[in-house]
Amino acid sequence: MQYKLFISTAGRGNRVAGFTPINKSLLPVNYEAVISKIIDSYPKNIEIVLALGHEKEIVKNFLKIRHSDRKIKFVVIKKYSGLGSGPGYTLYQCRKYLQCPFIYSSCDTIVLEKVPPPNINWLGISKVKNTERFLIIEKKKSDNKYFLYDKKRKIEIDKEKKKFNAFIGLAGIKDYKKFWQGLSKNNELKDNELQISNGLNYILSGTKLKNFTWFDTGTNESYLNTLNFFNDNILRKPNAYTYIGNGRVIKFFTEKSKSKKLKNRSKYLKDFAPKLTNNRTHYFFYNFAKGKLLSELNIQDFVYLINRMHKNFWKVKKNINMKKFKKNCLNFYKKKTILRINNLLNQGIINDNISFINKHKVKKINELLKKINWNKLSEGIPSNFHGDFQPENIVMNNKKITLIDWRTDFDGREDVGDIYYDFAKLEHALLVNGKIIREKKYSVKIKKNNVKYKITTIKKLIDFRNYFHKYLVKNFYDLNKVKLLSSLIFLNIAPLHEYPYNEFLFYHGKLSLNKILNANAKK
Repeated sequence: MQYKLFISTAGRGNRVAGFTPINKSLLPVNYEAVISKIIDSYPKNIEIVLALGHEKEIVKNFLKIRHSDRKIKFVVIKKYSGLGSGPGYTLYQCRKYLQCPFIYSSCDTIVLEKVPPPNINWLGISKVKNTERFLIIEKKKSDNKYFLYDKKRKIEIDKEKKKFNAFIGLAGIKDYKKFWQGLSKNNELKDNELQISNGLNYILSGTKLKNFTWFDTGTNESYLNTLNFFNDNILRKPNAYTYIGNGRVIKFFTEKSKSKKLKNRSKYLKDFAPKLTNNRTHYFFYNFAKGKLLSELNIQDFVYLINRMHKNFWKVKKNINMKKFKKNCLNFYKKKTILRINNLLNQGIINDNISFINKHKVKKINELLKKINWNKLSEGIPSNFHGDFQPENIVMNNKKITLIDWRTDFDGREDVGDIYYDFAKLEHALLVNGKIIREKKYSVKIKKNNVKYKITTIKKLIDFRNYFHKYLVKNFYDLNKVKLLSSLIFLNIAPLHEYPYNEFLFYHGKLSLNKILNANAKK
């Protein structure tokens, strides 16, 4: 049958404010936005009517990138918060485009079952114990007819029942004319909002209830439960998300200018960049690169990679003002490190007063930083650079190498960076691999005046590292400098991650820096 799909993204989503800097429909589950999981569950010939409100341009841009193959009618809702707004109001504003049977879907509802067409009136339900947050659908004992209880206490519905039928924000509306009639006639507000139940009451007679395995992503707790069910252990940075789907990688940044900078920087990667890189406001996207991550391959692949980078990518730049470039390096290494560490310490998570890490005596971090010869460290080699050169940002398909997730700049410069920074990023990632962190194969324990941490290493990556060190020495690069910068990277990225990973990064970086400085002092 012919029908349409309605989805509303208009609301603010205040109940998940702790998780998302953007509209709740774009919350990621693994590498898919919630709204993408919803849309992809319907046939491609179904027209979608989508209500926009909160962060309307961000939502619209995402859908135009990710679902460019779908027919979507966007309807802007001006009053998406405050008195008289609400899901019922939003839906009613879209009635012009829904003069046919349609499916109503909340933008925070995921179900595992196939959603049936609206060839009858049906309401999606799932069992809940607590009723105060839901629209409950139960039969009255007096006449055995269904009745809607909107956000009522259990005692107001049924004193004896332990589980109730909760409306999950998913419904098939066949009798759309009666539904619109109900919404137009009943203006009663619940919690200062016009609810969809005002229309559902008019079609309740003869409506069927359909049970679904339901995942609600509309609250902090329920979103976490959803992530756990789908085994989502992705490490995410604040204010940035990555989505993969429909043959594209899409990156969202709260910082508007970042997407444009990444697009500009892609030209410096030349043949190593993904295909069809592009950007819209807040988004950078490109074609998904098929192949395997370097971390999944063998030592021969690593050797091939290093040789190709040496010959075709890490090209030393000529005609560079070395005085200015040295200042770039000093800012990038010293200024950024001090700023990031101060930010971390101000969060109150890290105890810098602990004297021992893995039984090694260490000084406070600022005392260690003062021992660094920043002037010598800033004597970089200007070259083409990636900026986050590590095995999970390197895709290989036979001999084809694709580099992903590059930096926007090096101290504001797009054209040139320090080759040692790429070396140090690789060094750090061969020791602390993303896969190990996602699988939580590390630990940090603090007892009295000692931090004890450990992490699982991957033998293959250690073999890579041994070859990499040989490459550095053979080509007259400073291995000690690479290790020193690597320890600073651990400290730099610590405030960008959540607990307990940030704690591990700080203590590991601090101990690594302490060991290097002590070794240098003995020379």
